Amino acid sequence: MQNFFLGIALPEKLEAEVEEWRRRFRAPRTRPHITLIPPFEWKHEYQSLLRIIEDVESRHELFLISGEGLGNFGKAVLFVNVGLSSELQSFQEDLAETLAKYGIPREKRPYHPHITLATRLRPRDFEEYLKQLNGFSPSYEFTFSGTAVFKLVTEGRIKRWELQRKP
Repeated sequence: MQNFFLGIALPEKLEAEVEEWRRRFRAPRTRPHITLIPPFEWKHEYQSLLRIIEDVESRHELFLISGEGLGNFGKAVLFVNVGLSSELQSFQEDLAETLAKYGIPREKRPYHPHITLATRLRPRDFEEYLKQLNGFSPSYEFTFSGTAVFKLVTEGRIKRWELQRKP
């Protein structure tokens, strides 16, 4: 059994900009991304997961991903906004529905795409990071080219999410 999550990899320039902030805020070392399907256990072969993803991708045209500005979930998480287009919503729903047929539970919360900058913040850290972000107003647009697959890798006592597939 392996643990995965599915997401959207960022273009190099946006990834570098986001990663610079993430390092400053000591965010988890997972590569910056937009989550499509949160972490799940996969009991089947890895190749079967790839075939499922490719099947879902084949049912959708390429579409634009865009966003601007910053947002937050309470005072615990700071993120870069991602616009929830009808195309992104449709793709994410199709992917979640298809994986549910293979025993992957659907997320109960509404889908809210974002790019995490800082997480698990204490209120005083939140206020400080918000001050540091003053003047940072990202604006971007890129074409969705496919689903990125991240696998949980364990090395001794260290666990980390490693990019396995970047379209």
